[in-house]
Amino acid sequence: MTDSQGRFWDTVSAVAAPLSEAQTLIESILPSHTIRGGTVLDAGCGAGDYAAAFVGMGAGHVSGCDVSAGSLAAAGAKSPTAAFALASLTALPYPDDSFDVLWVWGALHYVPDPARALEEIRRVLRPQGVAVIHTLRRSVWVGIENGASAVLSRAPRPLQEGLIRLGAGIIPLVARLVAPRSPKTSKAIQQKLRERFFVPARLTTFTLETLREMAGVGFTVQETHPPVSDLLGRNISITAVMRGTERD
Repeated sequence: MTDSQGRFWDTVSAVAAPLSEAQTLIESILPSHTIRGGTVLDAGCGAGDYAAAFVGMGAGHVSGCDVSAGSLAAAGAKSPTAAFALASLTALPYPDDSFDVLWVWGALHYVPDPARALEEIRRVLRPQGVAVIHTLRRSVWVGIENGASAVLSRAPRPLQEGLIRLGAGIIPLVARLVAPRSPKTSKAIQQKLRERFFVPARLTTFTLETLREMAGVGFTVQETHPPVSDLLGRNISITAVMRGTERD
């Protein structure tokens, strides 16, 4: 499954977010002193927008990992001083207690074994470190999308592209009717459609309680509310801040 996801992302050209937008999002969650001079891992980094932002924000050392070699090539071009590795969240190639900050943005719900991924996050996070996890919230809306994804992700590629173009035309019209005040997003609607309906994976959804259970003893998990919105005004994502407290 990991290999098929890697091949999928190799063929999908992500629309890069402006560096300033990535920095603003990070700063809405993490204080600058947490980042400056620290060691940061962008886990599931994709094309490296956030890794580049962490470099620009003065992190002492930035690493990134992803299952897509094509995405890592793009990430490396953006951040030559960062270190990138081809790896899954379930098998992070780093020693214990390696990072002050882990940034796991939009990746955990694609992982076939999220509990194992949380074990790896705990393992490589330093005592008193912080991990930011942005993922899909368990909801009726996401359940419907996942059902559609199970079918659409198996459709022939030409049909997928046609449906993506159709959706990109319809969604802005619906959004203006349903949520006229929702903030704009710089990320292309077509990219979001690919991520939600056509990735060859069974997406997992979460609640704050399930994330707390998976974090386990020695970690606190609190929800935060960064300036991230769904175009249709649905509450379909969750952003959790996991902090180490004490170790046995």
